[in-house]
Amino acid sequence: MSNHEPFYAAKCIFRHNQFDPINEKKYVYEDRIILIHADSMEDAIAKAEKEAHEYADSGTEYLEYLNVFHLFDYILHHGSEVYSETRSSNLEPDEYINNFHDTGSEHCG
Repeated sequence: MSNHEPFYAAKCIFRHNQFDPINEKKYVYEDRIILIHADSMEDAIAKAEKEAHEYADSGTEYLEYLNVFHLFDYILHHGSEVYSETRSSNLEPDEYINNFHDTGSEHCG
């Protein structure tokens, strides 16, 4: 079944087997989001799984976590939403951000 909006964003989680000396952590985890061109959600999932296994190497482990989001803008442009994930929580905003997104162990740049 072909659709008119054939792009998906796929989020996979990986663990790099490397020590982080700055934060003294045993592993570095990576949330990786890629664009997938596919005819259906099932096709997008299969393609994202294949790509995740190819991305993983001897020092990187694919944790078998995959979340796929259908992109609804046929033509991608400035401001196009490429990924969205919602989570229910009783945490207040500062607690939520500190618990899930700004733990102090991020490698951003």
